[in-house]
Amino acid sequence: MKYWRLAPGRQRIPPDGRKLETMIEVLVVDDDALMRGLVAEWLSEAGYRVRQAESGAKALRMLRSRPAGLLITDMDMPGRDGAQTLDEARRMLPGLSVIAISGGALDGRQNWAATALKLGAAKALAKPFERQALLATVKKVVPRGKSGAVRV
Repeated sequence: MKYWRLAPGRQRIPPDGRKLETMIEVLVVDDDALMRGLVAEWLSEAGYRVRQAESGAKALRMLRSRPAGLLITDMDMPGRDGAQTLDEARRMLPGLSVIAISGGALDGRQNWAATALKLGAAKALAKPFERQALLATVKKVVPRGKSGAVRV
């Protein structure tokens, strides 16, 4: 059995040695470091370039300095919550694709997913979710021709 290997900078090289170029960068925003790291790891393993932010404020600063192609944001965070982050990010970058994630209520409202979709999120995923559910959702949301890795 042949395995993928990591080139310098964590770029994934398939067993046949062809180079891959990641077409999209994903910004993962979650105040829970464990969840944020796990989502980032799954996406990296799938060939996406990933950046991480622990707060909505930091995510918006990062998007201003270098836009991403996809934002995955927790909806329930202290300070600037996911709804505010999503709303500001979409106003700043109208073409930005967004996936909202959450494991709880948003300001006491149980329907955080409906709030996220109303604010422009393409999809909403309830925590906990499995790796395959996340990757399938990303594949659906990312603009055609820009998902994952492609042969160069």
